[in-house]
Amino acid sequence: MKSTTDRPIPIGLRALKLWFSLESRLAPSSAERRAARMFVTPPRHKRGLSRHIEATSSINGLSIRSLDLVDRKTGVRIVATTIGDGPLVMLLHGWGGSASDMIPLASAFARAGHRSVVFDMPGHGRSPGRESSLVEFMRAMSAVSGALGVPDIIVGHSFGGSAAVFGITELGLPVRTAVLVSPAPGPAYYVERFSRTIGLPPERAVGMMRRVVERVGRSVESLDALVAARGAEVPAIIFHDPADREVPYEFAVHMADAWTGSLLVPAPALGHKRILRDPATIAAAVDFARAEKSALPS
Repeated sequence: MKSTTDRPIPIGLRALKLWFSLESRLAPSSAERRAARMFVTPPRHKRGLSRHIEATSSINGLSIRSLDLVDRKTGVRIVATTIGDGPLVMLLHGWGGSASDMIPLASAFARAGHRSVVFDMPGHGRSPGRESSLVEFMRAMSAVSGALGVPDIIVGHSFGGSAAVFGITELGLPVRTAVLVSPAPGPAYYVERFSRTIGLPPERAVGMMRRVVERVGRSVESLDALVAARGAEVPAIIFHDPADREVPYEFAVHMADAWTGSLLVPAPALGHKRILRDPATIAAAVDFARAEKSALPS
């Protein structure tokens, strides 16, 4: 017999809040479990495959390969696409995003002489699974680097920006430089907003996070990218719209302050995702990586 946590919930934000208001009173443990599961379940676009095909179909003159990668140690399976040839550039999409989001940047780096790899994180896009977390993002990065080699450059958008920081400071990826676009600070900063959005009472939010830790395997506090950025020692450029409604600009300011040798570039009127398709931002990212390479001793 299925528990109440496994049963579908009413659709709609108002109905969702009503559900959690009632369930929190009548079955608090069930409410906490359900909220925890929702917290680690990213939204998945139904057109994941078709969106990826559309994004890659416009690429001309570059080699494109599709790969199914499996990490034997963790069992993580990743669907990846490489574009171009040359030193590896690893591009990381954000929470609820997909590899297709990163195609414009990936194509630009490929045309500049790199081999770009974009991939769907666990629970996202074409990759299997339903739940995900920053820990799963890092496992996927390890699987990709294990199969394709260590990246020369790492690029991360939103939650992928957090993952990029941990890729450098925790996984030890020996990248030459980093590009962060609208970087998110980590999961801990969204607990209150998530709880408020679904109508989970504060007293249940504590239990929810305890259950999140059980599912993820480590505390959300240990996944703070703003803290981790203090240990980053490679040049980085950070692009962010000061009016971003999804990830506040203040996080980019804090990231730049924490990351020695980073450059913060305001990108007004580009929003949280349109910035990924902005020609000026893309050109600046490629130029920054090229300039950092030319600055290296020969």
